[in-house]
Amino acid sequence: MKPETTPNKHVGKPVPAKETLRFATGRGEYIANIQLPNMWHAAQLSSPHAHARILSIDSSDALKLEGVKGVLLGKEVPSMTNPFPAAGVSPAAKYYCMAVDKVRFVGEPIAVVVAKDRYIAEDAVDLINVEYEPLPAVTDQEEALKEGAPILHEELGSNLLNHRLLHWGNVDDALKGVDTVVVEDRFEFHSYTGMPIETFGVIARYDSMEDYLTIWANFIGPFTAYYLAQMALKMPENKIRLIVPRDIGGAYGIKTGIYPDMVRIALAAKKFGCTVKWIQDRREHILAGGRHSGRISYGNLRQLVPGFELRIFRA
Repeated sequence: MKPETTPNKHVGKPVPAKETLRFATGRGEYIANIQLPNMWHAAQLSSPHAHARILSIDSSDALKLEGVKGVLLGKEVPSMTNPFPAAGVSPAAKYYCMAVDKVRFVGEPIAVVVAKDRYIAEDAVDLINVEYEPLPAVTDQEEALKEGAPILHEELGSNLLNHRLLHWGNVDDALKGVDTVVVEDRFEFHSYTGMPIETFGVIARYDSMEDYLTIWANFIGPFTAYYLAQMALKMPENKIRLIVPRDIGGAYGIKTGIYPDMVRIALAAKKFGCTVKWIQDRREHILAGGRHSGRISYGNLRQLVPGFELRIFRA
């Protein structure tokens, strides 16, 4: 007897988007659309160097510009926040939301200007004078582990941050006395990133009377970012509220890296006592938006000989 089948209603047929009418009529609710009372705008000064020591920062000219509320410098951050926690990494490696004593990648923020609009904030950023001492940089993982390589965190003594050995069962005993073939190779995965239409965006509002912080951030999976930000900000969980906008213009996973931006803009809101809005521009996103760091892996494939056909294709 032939089983009954239900006609397919969706495959190969157009499915109307539920949001079409709302978007077509200009009622999208992205983070850039959010307007709040007493809202100021932020622009950031980012490092042009991959590795350099910060000798001095002079923001006096920026503070003189009409419409500028204030400047937050990276050297202020250690007294205001904890370094971000990282599982399995030595606590000696301190990673903050801004560069403190030296920059470690192109695009790392070193100052944030808060002004009445983004245009004034950008003009003020250009008035900040920074003196750098450029340091050698290395971009290859294996070269970075060699003796004499430039070290990003001198307190560690090397560039090795995390070394783990993972074991599942006793493989050697399980395969003892069994004919096997082992294929080993080196696998290199280059750095890459996604490029969503919408860049990172954060809005932070601090209520000094209640010591309460509200953050809007356009990351669709906020729970990890929330706890990283909460621990860095040294605030109780019940004193921070994280809101995700109704609409997000793409992410591709890279917006998991938004938590330093959340902390940075929250610090500006706390310092200057106002609501601060920051929308990452496209150049900032290309330089230092979330990305895969690139990897080199050494792996082996071990197969039982009987009944297996092993084929290897190399590009």
